[in-house]
Amino acid sequence: MFKNESELYPYSVTDLSQKDALILAPHPDDESLGCGGSITKHIKSGSRVKVIFLTDGDKGDFESKFAEDYVKIRRQSAQKAMEVIGVNDYEFWSYGDRNLHLTEEELVDRLFHIVEAFSPSLIYAPSPFEVHPDHRATSKMTMRIFEKTRITVLFYEVLMALFPNILVDITLEMERKKMAIESYYTEISYNDYVSKIEGLNVFRTATLPGTVTFAEGFFLLDREVSIKDMPLQLLSTLLG
Repeated sequence: MFKNESELYPYSVTDLSQKDALILAPHPDDESLGCGGSITKHIKSGSRVKVIFLTDGDKGDFESKFAEDYVKIRRQSAQKAMEVIGVNDYEFWSYGDRNLHLTEEELVDRLFHIVEAFSPSLIYAPSPFEVHPDHRATSKMTMRIFEKTRITVLFYEVLMALFPNILVDITLEMERKKMAIESYYTEISYNDYVSKIEGLNVFRTATLPGTVTFAEGFFLLDREVSIKDMPLQLLSTLLG
């Protein structure tokens, strides 16, 4: 029986910025929305960071506002976001938007080789709570990589809230995170992601000291955290 709230939810922040990180972004912008503050902290700490954009996000232009240039513009936006955050190592794999599940075996193999070559201490990926099929596929593939390597995974939240077991203080990084998100002007034309992610990052400070004004929430999975320790909803999602 849990006696204290802190046994269920973090009441302090965790700093993992000195560890090398591999970030998996199903679409260009997921990395900035979900963990842009934490990426910035890694860069500021001098850690190695590699970002992989799995799809070209070509189906994001729902109303054909940007016609034939959309994929090119979105890639240029990602390059600008990486410049803002300070990431120099990134790759565009250009798989089909909303179709990652169709190439799961190929992707798991490619990701495993990237993990071997880059040798990160952390892998960031969208959480299983996400509803977009590419986010869910990326989460599932990341779990397979974890089962093979036991490299620590940080599941991040984009548009679906998760049940975090760590919080990261991004108070000093929030302005740069917002600038990175603003780089994706095609996406912002459809949805005010800046204010919505800002609201989420404010909400994540509810259990933290007043000096922390913005935080990112993650579910950390490592050798010490058993699958049985996950919230039941997350567990059922992973096994479903």
